[in-house]
Amino acid sequence: MEEDEESVVDEFEDFEDEEEDIRDVVVPGEVLTEDVKNFLPGRGTILNKEKNKIISLNIGLKQIKKNYINVIPLRGFYTPRPGDKVMALVVDKNPVKYKCDINAKDFGQLKPKNTIKKGRTRGFRGGGPPQDDVSTEKFDIGDILVVKILSADRLNKPELTTVGKYLGKKTGGIIISIDPPKIPRVIGRNGSMIKMLKNLTNCNIFVTQNGRVWLKGEDIAHERLLIESIKKIASEAHTVGLTDRMQEYIINEKKKRGIE
Repeated sequence: MEEDEESVVDEFEDFEDEEEDIRDVVVPGEVLTEDVKNFLPGRGTILNKEKNKIISLNIGLKQIKKNYINVIPLRGFYTPRPGDKVMALVVDKNPVKYKCDINAKDFGQLKPKNTIKKGRTRGFRGGGPPQDDVSTEKFDIGDILVVKILSADRLNKPELTTVGKYLGKKTGGIIISIDPPKIPRVIGRNGSMIKMLKNLTNCNIFVTQNGRVWLKGEDIAHERLLIESIKKIASEAHTVGLTDRMQEYIINEKKKRGIE
């Protein structure tokens, strides 16, 4: 699967760097505001029984976005949501579906019908696809796929698709995982962090909402520096001024390591 790695930033408009919006570290049960007329509970928050206070459900960073108050968890597992693009590992398959690890509580399932574009079949009356198009021969166990969540709820396993822009099998490269809540900081505001990482390390980078990062560089030295930089971003995600500090860090490390 070939794609313009730069343009991946457009795929994550919801993953802006919250650096300018975040103020405090909060704990579960902490009152975030009593101004329920002007603010609404967002992610990681809830109204109390009297509906006169917004309280936190998580340990995390308080964020005010428009009139919503969110709490961005410092650590957490990925919770599948329809429309999310995630990196999946094929761990098993049978004649009717693939079983995929998406770094969530439940495995995702990918049905063959959701791996082929509609209206692209030829030579069959009535539009029926060839028999091999509805089998599970397209991908193998161990393949890494970029997929989109079609549906996800508490009762059914997440259903996936590989049909769409940027979706499909990833070949080569290295995949690392960080806490999903830290992914916005790897992207940065308007893609500032990920662009800087790519330019200074000469690596291609692809990030997904379940905390997985695919990267491929021109040599091991650049890849190692990028991996260490991403881990550093994850460990310092709660701090301000992170993009500027990371730029200085990478430039200094390149000098120390003698790489261009």
